[in-house]
Amino acid sequence: MKKLIITMVSLVTVLTIGYAQTCDQFINSGNGKKFVYANLDAKGNNQGSVSYSSVKKDASTLTYHNEVADKNGKTIGTGDFDMTCSGTAIKIDMKSFIPASSSKQFSNMQFEGDGKYLTYPLNLKVGDKLEDGSAVISVMNNGSKFSEMQINMTKRTVENSETVKTDAGTFDCFKITYDSYFKAKIMGIGIPINMKVIEWFAPKLGRFVKSETYRKEKLAGSMVLQSVN
Repeated sequence: MKKLIITMVSLVTVLTIGYAQTCDQFINSGNGKKFVYANLDAKGNNQGSVSYSSVKKDASTLTYHNEVADKNGKTIGTGDFDMTCSGTAIKIDMKSFIPASSSKQFSNMQFEGDGKYLTYPLNLKVGDKLEDGSAVISVMNNGSKFSEMQINMTKRTVENSETVKTDAGTFDCFKITYDSYFKAKIMGIGIPINMKVIEWFAPKLGRFVKSETYRKEKLAGSMVLQSVN
């Protein structure tokens, strides 16, 4: 379970390099697109994939449907979440940060969040300290609460601007780091997982192109954008 938890899907903030991202640009960059990511272990071996397909919900909101697949291509979990542009920031539903392992473990159940969002200013710059994010998410089984997840993201910092090359192309990005805490409780019992995360976000796409997760200062896994269709 821990091996899969480290591949927590992470979304990061909109980058500005020489211009300010607008809500129209945010909506147009994601509407109708499918983003496919490779899920890799510490040695770079393929562990599966995560795909995100988006549709425009309204003038300021994109709804994403994600599918988590194992290395054999079998779907092991799905989910839905919204990303909203307020005019000054992008707000991401905290349910989007549920780990791949939990999508598999609770594949036939429903996730109910407490309405919390992670906020990313549109006018990012190197050195910015971003707001923390936290949420408590209930796992429901036929209307009854089966489990509870806690997600915390703290010490979020825009460290640098970098160019990242993947199979999907070459992108100008902001490098963002933060501390991540995750715990899933079943019958009141849960094991906390503490991680360090580095993410690279591309304004051309309106989302991250690469993320790395570290435990005890060692690389534990990564996600890399493979294609955009």
